[in-house]
Amino acid sequence: MQYQPPVNGDTQDPDRQYVNPVPENGVEGSIPPAEAIEHPMREIEHAINYFLGTVETPLPADEADLQQLRKAISQAVIDGMVDALQRTVPATLGAGFHTTPVDLIVNAGVATFDPATGNRFKHVVDGALHISNPATIPDAGPAQIKLTIDGVGGHGITWGTKYRVKSAPVNDAGAVNRCMLEYDADDDVIDVVTIQRSEV
Repeated sequence: MQYQPPVNGDTQDPDRQYVNPVPENGVEGSIPPAEAIEHPMREIEHAINYFLGTVETPLPADEADLQQLRKAISQAVIDGMVDALQRTVPATLGAGFHTTPVDLIVNAGVATFDPATGNRFKHVVDGALHISNPATIPDAGPAQIKLTIDGVGGHGITWGTKYRVKSAPVNDAGAVNRCMLEYDADDDVIDVVTIQRSEV
């Protein structure tokens, strides 16, 4: 629906305003075009038809029910939310969150990762490793870093200043550590609890 300016006034200005008449000052009141009345009415009617009905079976507008527009707006909100999980969960999983581990980026023993690219990370520890702070800590939410120690073991593992490590990974040869991260941007920290895979 487009704005429909009055038919009089400064016709060179498509955004000209409506004004009230002021006869004593020689000000002519605005004259609305038919579209200014018809278009909003039709758009409201269509909202009633298709939000309270369907495309196949529109619900006719009823002059006896002056609550139809309110009902249509409420229904539009419900319709927009009802399949939110159906739309957002597949998109989240499709992007790799919760399903696709991403390798840590390690340079000279310093590991980095981007929380915006996923929330499952992994690395085989074959030397001293420092896990640095991410550039930005997400508002909230979990993540996991799987640290598998190589067959030698004994490598030191340290963490950046933003991490609050409750239980640290072990560095025994062959150990599998699952470092569970919980982001907390309000406190500007990342809480870490590590669990180890049990022996067979």
